Amino acid sequence: MLRHPRTADQRFDLGVLRADHGPDETPLRLTPLLRIEALYLLSQTSLGLVVCTTMGAQTRTLGFHAVLPGELIILTPVTPELEATLRDGRLLSYRAESVDEPTRSGWHATFTGPARIIAGPPPRRQHRTAASHFEAGLGTRMVRLRPQSIEGHRFQRLNAAS
Repeated sequence: MLRHPRTADQRFDLGVLRADHGPDETPLRLTPLLRIEALYLLSQTSLGLVVCTTMGAQTRTLGFHAVLPGELIILTPVTPELEATLRDGRLLSYRAESVDEPTRSGWHATFTGPARIIAGPPPRRQHRTAASHFEAGLGTRMVRLRPQSIEGHRFQRLNAAS
């Protein structure tokens, strides 16, 4: 469920610092993503971050994913924080983004929901596709995340004429 209903484009003037060009005062337009848009955009990428929050501190671990109806299959190294999150039944978050640096346009999204480790061999072709990104035996596992909350935005730099 998207927490921010889609409304008219929201405009924010964001000063973006760039080491090679200094501050860029070009305003950016942020548009909330619908659930279906976020899932579609995620399906066009293969890399993201598994985010675990333990005692107020966040840990981020690289993950490769496949998007299936109603779920994300994520292949990621198992960390103590991930084990604790899954064992305690806390919600797991997965973050992904895509940014075109020259135009400063792109999107970001966070997918949050219950998750569990998939035991045994990959049951579906899509799971095996996600698994192909890792070598066996590196402490990686497949995690099934069923997103209950999806939050994110598209962003693009506005032209002077906008």
